[in-house]
Amino acid sequence: MARRSKPERVLGPYRHYRKWRVLLVSAGGAKTVTDYEDEAKARQVVRSLRRELAKGGDRTVQEAREKYEMYMRDDKGNKLRSIAATTWRLGIFFHEDDLLLDELTPERCRGYYDALRTRPRPKTKRPLAVDSHRNILAEAKSFLGWCVGKRWLARNPLDEVVGVGKRRHGKVQLRIDEARRWQAKALEFADQGEAGAVAAMMSLVMGMRASEIVSRVVRDLDDEGQLLWIPETKTEAGRRTLPVPEFLQPYLRQIAKGKGPADSLFGRHWRDWPREWVQRICRAAKVPVVTAHGMRGLHGTLAVERGATTHVVAQALGHESETTSRESYISREAITGADQRRVLTVLAGGRALTPTLSHSVGEGDQKRGNETKNFVTAEPRVEKNCRTFVELNGIEPSAS
Repeated sequence: MARRSKPERVLGPYRHYRKWRVLLVSAGGAKTVTDYEDEAKARQVVRSLRRELAKGGDRTVQEAREKYEMYMRDDKGNKLRSIAATTWRLGIFFHEDDLLLDELTPERCRGYYDALRTRPRPKTKRPLAVDSHRNILAEAKSFLGWCVGKRWLARNPLDEVVGVGKRRHGKVQLRIDEARRWQAKALEFADQGEAGAVAAMMSLVMGMRASEIVSRVVRDLDDEGQLLWIPETKTEAGRRTLPVPEFLQPYLRQIAKGKGPADSLFGRHWRDWPREWVQRICRAAKVPVVTAHGMRGLHGTLAVERGATTHVVAQALGHESETTSRESYISREAITGADQRRVLTVLAGGRALTPTLSHSVGEGDQKRGNETKNFVTAEPRVEKNCRTFVELNGIEPSAS
């Protein structure tokens, strides 16, 4: 069988004695060698040559990435932040933008991934975490898979590259006593006018994602501060309306005061802002430093420990599947304990029905009729042949 000829391509620049060499290889294999005095000039020539070759039908990685950004924006309807995050990850992985797509061999792409997971990051001086480099690898695979669908590549060169390392499910969570100290310190900051402390508390008592917190606009705070609308979020299930705990309402009303309906509730912040505030409060309260994601997980754990089913918690957290809640948010001990309590309830003659969950109050207890509730001490009331009710801060089945 005749061997298929390779298209015309550019190689280099390579260090050659004191100069930089560029090779132009024709489809027939003939090479034209040119040496340049400095690397910058050589790379400029390489980019120019590759652009010229791309006009003949081949595309560079940079051009393909630009088309992919347009696809995410115009066809998929992704949010600008999501597109920016994907673009950033692809830029880290494919750092040679001027390469032609055909030059992305399995060996080269495997080298990209090995470098990504072992190279220390400039800021932390440590390699990326397993979840981080595996997520970037997944984004890169999706991008090249899209290129295959466009017939720009014959096959995905990342198909055989397997992610290295074990993923972590869930984040470190505070204990109940630690959570009480954390909330007390957060309230001190909030009383001093720190909006970041209010945002941080929303991750715990309302179970909101950091991106959901920073994306809220003033009109999302509804019914005199009693409700918070989340019309757009990470998943379809994430579109929900949350009751605002009573103790948070005056803080949020004050933050919204004087702003227009379409203005950002907290101002312009990246989604790491709630995390930074969660950790600042942790240090001030002298408790283990956790993340906003960990506080959201604690929200789910406390709900299950107080009698909520994982299905109800999944709704409150905006998850499409309760599997996500069970594997990554709710502690195993909480799930096991809740299962045991439901079994004992049935054996004692009670009815194990799905509980409802009401919003919270702040520090200490608040009376409502003959009932008392507190966000980390409330216990489910189980009555024989009666429905079970659970009182817990910020948890309520989705209204949407």
